[in-house]
Amino acid sequence: MKLTSFLSCALLATSIASAQVQYTAGPELDNDRDNKMNRMLGGDDNSFYAYRIRSKGKGTSFFIEKYDKKTLKPVFSKEVNLDEEGQTKIEDVEYAQGNVFIFRRQYDKKADKMTLFFQTVSSAGVVSPQLKEIVTINSDHYEFVDFDIFPNPSQTKFVIKASHKANKTDEYKTDFILMDAAGMKKVWTKTVNQKLHSGGYNFSFFGGLSEVEGVGFIGLYVDDKDNIYWGYNGLAKTSTDKERRYRLNLYTMNAADNTPKQLELLFDDDYLVSDIEFSKSNDNEIVVGGFMKDVIERKGRDLVKCGIFSFKVNLTNNTVAAKTFQFFDDKMLAALESNARRSRYFKYKLDYIIPVGDAVYYVGEQYNEQYVSNNSSYGMGSMGGMNTGSNSYWQYEYMDVIVAKLTPNGKFEWIKNVPLRNEMRMNFAHVFKQYIAVATSKNLYILCDDHPKNMERYEKADFEPKDLKSVQGIHGSNFVCNTVALTNGNITRKVVFENEKYCFAPIQERNPQFIPPSDCEIFVPSKNNEIFIYTEDRGADQFGKLKFD
Repeated sequence: MKLTSFLSCALLATSIASAQVQYTAGPELDNDRDNKMNRMLGGDDNSFYAYRIRSKGKGTSFFIEKYDKKTLKPVFSKEVNLDEEGQTKIEDVEYAQGNVFIFRRQYDKKADKMTLFFQTVSSAGVVSPQLKEIVTINSDHYEFVDFDIFPNPSQTKFVIKASHKANKTDEYKTDFILMDAAGMKKVWTKTVNQKLHSGGYNFSFFGGLSEVEGVGFIGLYVDDKDNIYWGYNGLAKTSTDKERRYRLNLYTMNAADNTPKQLELLFDDDYLVSDIEFSKSNDNEIVVGGFMKDVIERKGRDLVKCGIFSFKVNLTNNTVAAKTFQFFDDKMLAALESNARRSRYFKYKLDYIIPVGDAVYYVGEQYNEQYVSNNSSYGMGSMGGMNTGSNSYWQYEYMDVIVAKLTPNGKFEWIKNVPLRNEMRMNFAHVFKQYIAVATSKNLYILCDDHPKNMERYEKADFEPKDLKSVQGIHGSNFVCNTVALTNGNITRKVVFENEKYCFAPIQERNPQFIPPSDCEIFVPSKNNEIFIYTEDRGADQFGKLKFD
């Protein structure tokens, strides 16, 4: 990146105001068009960071960049070199304590060892000259080792989850490694005899795809007191080989303990919970929330039940202090276009638990994920048979953001949906967050790309959800702010800007080698009800600032 060629030293005079939100575009960045944005990172009061990848021609280059929050101009762009033999894979990139941390794994096939390293880029742009080892694990296969990195809320420490086994016949175990971000030294390591791998898919050439998402490990949280919490779907007693049934369990590993506590979170029946979020308001309790779904097979018509839940757990005695769950009624299902046929295929992912005042707001998304394989025949082969080909891909249909208000008495007061329509194809399975959620003292703001014809439809109180059009490419769409009143859930909509040249880009990196995590944010929050977003135009790009009332 050239740091000297910009349109001006100040922000461009592009400032668009709509009800309760104002957008200010920054200067056009003088980037190499192959230098693609991977994700935005956090920062301090004056600056934020970004992670970019350039993959063209000879090899791949990785960059950490710093930007000034006032001018939205770059401060530096630093390349982070990988080993020449290409044996290192970047596992995650996180910001904490004034540094950007690059976590990298490297597998030694000859020694059957997997090592997790880290290196840093400082706030002054100094790249650490060498990799520092965090942990080395003996395993005879690359896929038998799974890493995840979780920062605590104050971004002072990391928990590294290393789930692994030595060989095919060995049993999985998981190490939790607590690292201090200031000195990047190990505080402690604790081990449990559980397989805690991130969700995904198994593929068999004979059996096709088998979904493993939502079974086993489904989420982890570390608090500022170094206590670790994770969710796990275990088999229920009613489960059979013909019909698998699961129950949600909360595991708690206190900082002073070496053995976790287990608590079964019971509903009125057994439901599959594929995704959860955590919220902690004080030292004595934790809240676990998410969506639940159950498909009961019936002759003629399957019964599909889906809804939202919240458990408040007393950490002193490890008991459920309060719980509530609410299924979507017919009106809500109709608004979500989740009819009897389609509801079986929709999935639900909770992204945020946001406390505001004495209430808590749950925000997540509904989507459909489908693997498509088309076989085709074309012409005669050299041996007289037909030539055949296949075209396989993942089809994603993102439909609606769901917002629920939980009152102080532990009940859901209302559940609303913010229409979102986005369709895409990819050559790998991965869920992207398609929207931004920001809360102030009065409103919750849901920002996303929307089809321009939908704004007219929203003006009709009785509009049919099936009439809404989907966004299939960001150019030509609108970047829209949906303002949800915290008191009653009423929604008002305004176009923030039209995606004509610079467009809001919720997906920056589609290369499966470098894909960001599904829970990766697509904006940087700041003080004074401000956030920073990224916009692009076929390789050209710029940042912008959104300010809310």
